[in-house]
Amino acid sequence: MAVFLLRIAFRNQPDGSDFLLAGRVYPAATVVKAGDWLVFGEMRTRVKQVETATYEGVILTIDQEAVETLRRSGVALTSLYGTEIQLETAEQNLD
Repeated sequence: MAVFLLRIAFRNQPDGSDFLLAGRVYPAATVVKAGDWLVFGEMRTRVKQVETATYEGVILTIDQEAVETLRRSGVALTSLYGTEIQLETAEQNLD
């Protein structure tokens, strides 16, 4: 099972609607792709875009609707710093 260790969560631009999650993926050989899932207990959030950066590690983009859905269910991304979030590949969860 792969996990994403969240280090920072922030909006991509002050007026942007996407939310960026920066952190590390373990095991390091894991390949994360757009369409994969971040799992928050019973809820899953689709990864919209994936980037890698030397300092930040992996940067996952999720949309504002996903952030609002998580917030309504009691999950505040900004309070999850240092939390391991399970990753599921899109191939395992074809919808």
